[in-house]
Amino acid sequence: MDLPQPLAPWGPYLSLFPRDLALSLGPVLQRLSLAVGPLRVRRPSGEGDPDGFDGLDRHGPYERLLPSEWLLAEEAPEEFLRRAAAGEHTFLRTSRPEPGGTRISVALFDAGPGQLGSPRIAQLAALIVLARRAEAAGARFGWAVLQEPASPLLTEVTPAAVLRLLASRTSFEATDSQIEAWSTRLSGWKELDDAWIVGVHHPGVPPLDCSASLLQIWDALDPRVRRVKVAVRRAGLPAGEVALDLPDDATCARLLRDPFGAEASVPRRVAPGAAPASNLVFSGNGTKIFARGREGEVLAIPVPNSPRAVPGRVRRYDIGQRAPAVAAGLAGRAVAVVTTRDGGVVLHLTHKRDDSAFYQISFPEDPARAAGFQPVPGDCLRPLLQVRSRLLVLDGEGGLFRFQDAGGERWLLRLAPRTVAAVSFPAHVAWVEPASPGRSARICISGGGSPSEVRDLEGTSADEAFFGCGGGLAHPQYGLVAVRRDEWTWTIFFREGARDLTPFSRSRVVGVGRIPGREDPALLLLDEDRRTLVLTGLRGTRTLPPASSPIEHVAASHTAPTIAYSTVDGEVVIYSLKRNAVVARLVPEGEG
Repeated sequence: MDLPQPLAPWGPYLSLFPRDLALSLGPVLQRLSLAVGPLRVRRPSGEGDPDGFDGLDRHGPYERLLPSEWLLAEEAPEEFLRRAAAGEHTFLRTSRPEPGGTRISVALFDAGPGQLGSPRIAQLAALIVLARRAEAAGARFGWAVLQEPASPLLTEVTPAAVLRLLASRTSFEATDSQIEAWSTRLSGWKELDDAWIVGVHHPGVPPLDCSASLLQIWDALDPRVRRVKVAVRRAGLPAGEVALDLPDDATCARLLRDPFGAEASVPRRVAPGAAPASNLVFSGNGTKIFARGREGEVLAIPVPNSPRAVPGRVRRYDIGQRAPAVAAGLAGRAVAVVTTRDGGVVLHLTHKRDDSAFYQISFPEDPARAAGFQPVPGDCLRPLLQVRSRLLVLDGEGGLFRFQDAGGERWLLRLAPRTVAAVSFPAHVAWVEPASPGRSARICISGGGSPSEVRDLEGTSADEAFFGCGGGLAHPQYGLVAVRRDEWTWTIFFREGARDLTPFSRSRVVGVGRIPGREDPALLLLDEDRRTLVLTGLRGTRTLPPASSPIEHVAASHTAPTIAYSTVDGEVVIYSLKRNAVVARLVPEGEG
């Protein structure tokens, strides 16, 4: 790997990581290495048993005088005497090797709760720094977890060892008995020159009998910066404290979850009936994806946290009626499904103790209070929105309705006649209304009633719109929203204002989001090959891994940087932008 010259000492270790992660970790290694310092070289005392000669010296008994000096005594006795008086004679030096075994440096890493998150990145840097430090001094290096005194020492820094360190975590701090067990285990090692306890940052930590040094790590707890504090405490030396500035959030997440870019979600086989027959809908909190099944049932697909997480099973909710589901989502912790009946709708909610059973609440049509709920196309599933305890739903024409329940009466109250996109936040709902005669397109905000805040979108058709996850770019009211301005241009509205973007020719806009690591809102495009998704902004693009077959439906969560798509073969892929990895891949039985 081609690295800058200042990082050359750690080149063999940094080459384990992708280059961008290696460059991000480099400054942390440099600063931590200066704080720790080199491993001191032990000087020989010259008190071992004689074992031949190992060099020359200006002092010694004359029986060890060089033969060439005796030759000078015969040929030039006066010069011989002058050299003797001036101390210029040369003698053989006796070799006195000292028994002592091989030198060893040991590091014990605290896996307690205080080292979760940012401190774990400092521990990773400490592993590399201490290993390189021992190598430079010609010492062997070994490390283990402080809470596991019976575990063997690991002697190499490999991808497997790094993952072992990152995965070592426990909910308990190191106990006195564990530290004493390590003390007993290491106290008899005469060849042990250097021992470290890495991570412990709480009072009352008993020292090891081998006089281990402490490398204490703790989070700076400053929301304005990504920083950890490190204190170096060695016997007989003054303590030193440094601050380590960490890389950006996305890079830190990769270092902790997928440092080698090798994580890949194993394809999971599902029954053919678990393949979606409609579009995909994210729940409001981004933890589940809903779709309509081939027989009208609702499929609930859990979203894993990472490729290494064990994926939950796909649940099939059959409401036991011929009326197909028109909307699905979460109502608190319950799964909620909406169907139509006699011009009204029926809300089906799972029981708290048995989420395979539903109870029903009917909301009949009441023309005196609102226009009727329009049918939803058979291949479409609408999201169920929740604002506090209020539930809202979209009909087939984009009308936004709220479920009303008061005084023993239930009905649907229409809040907006037509929307092209709508999402819910904990305290309000946001939607986009297209332009209509006498009214421009607009973004509306409401706590559950009439719009309380409106942003007019003059000169915009807004016949299509998407909400997405903006992170730090998100507007406090409506997050991140992309609206079609005209045939060629889209406008992204975010915290700092608005930005116009023109998609690639022959590509289709299917969402909006943010390219991780960049403060750059981007359109999510489906390429003309129908297999490739691309996030494109003004400052760059990110191309997702191509699909195995043409993509049919795409959905992007507005609360988490997660994208999901389904293919014509029924495969469902869930992709995390934050981790830059596929976190789930569901393949129907019989497919490749």
